[in-house]
Amino acid sequence: MDKQRKEYEELKQRLKQALQDKKKQEQEWDQIQQDIFDKETEYLSGNASSKYGTIVKGFDGFSKHTSQDNHHFQDQDRIFSLSSALFVKQQQGIEDED
Repeated sequence: MDKQRKEYEELKQRLKQALQDKKKQEQEWDQIQQDIFDKETEYLSGNASSKYGTIVKGFDGFSKHTSQDNHHFQDQDRIFSLSSALFVKQQQGIEDED
């Protein structure tokens, strides 16, 4: 019985550690996805060079030599962060059912 109890305690500890590792990895993954979202927002919303266009919206502004404000974008322009259904749910405040 002592051997079984010891084995049980070891398995319990391994499970506890595995759950902690999983939580840490999920937090890291969430942060990576948030970083992608933030960088994508920065790129799509514009900077000095994006007034001529972006790879997503095209470079029509470059040939027109105008100072049009092309900084407006829609969520469907997000080609990276929209590829993660879980991240979209998180952004909308929907909890994932595990």
